[in-house]
Amino acid sequence: MGAAALAAALGGGWWLASGRWRRSWHADSLTGATTRDGALRHLHAELSRSARTGRVVGVAFCDIDAFKQVNDQHGHLAGDLVLVTVAQCLRDAVRPSDVVARVGGDEFVVVCGGLRSAGDMDIVTERLQAALAQPPAKNEAGDPLAEMGVTVSIGSATGRGGEVSSGALLHAADRSMYRQKGWRA
Repeated sequence: MGAAALAAALGGGWWLASGRWRRSWHADSLTGATTRDGALRHLHAELSRSARTGRVVGVAFCDIDAFKQVNDQHGHLAGDLVLVTVAQCLRDAVRPSDVVARVGGDEFVVVCGGLRSAGDMDIVTERLQAALAQPPAKNEAGDPLAEMGVTVSIGSATGRGGEVSSGALLHAADRSMYRQKGWRA
């Protein structure tokens, strides 16, 4: 993948066109995903709503496998493209009311409120995995995830407000993700 294609894909045009610049203080500057703080606020609000409605809240914890190798083998510009692509794939796979957040260097969290059951989160997780396996529809650089052999481990957890804290739900999703990494190894 050439430097020009990488630069074009990272040009930020989607970010400006989407109007996300208006909320930049709540968005990761590279990917446009919500920040960790924004995700925690949204998760807390969804758990509060869940306590009133009885609906389920789901969290998916997503970690790019061997991300350091992407940077080492292809360079940091390619690593940035991978992060942008993963964020876009995750956003494309969920409802507008769901929140995709970059919570660490190569870690993303998806918060889904108003689910009918824990089984709904299994469906969301399958959609996330399918989106990451498909080439991005509007990426001028092709499919950088496939070209660089990038995979993403995803774990999920669900709970209801009043029964689980936001910290416990995130921890359970993180542990589930690490179990997925172990199954792939």
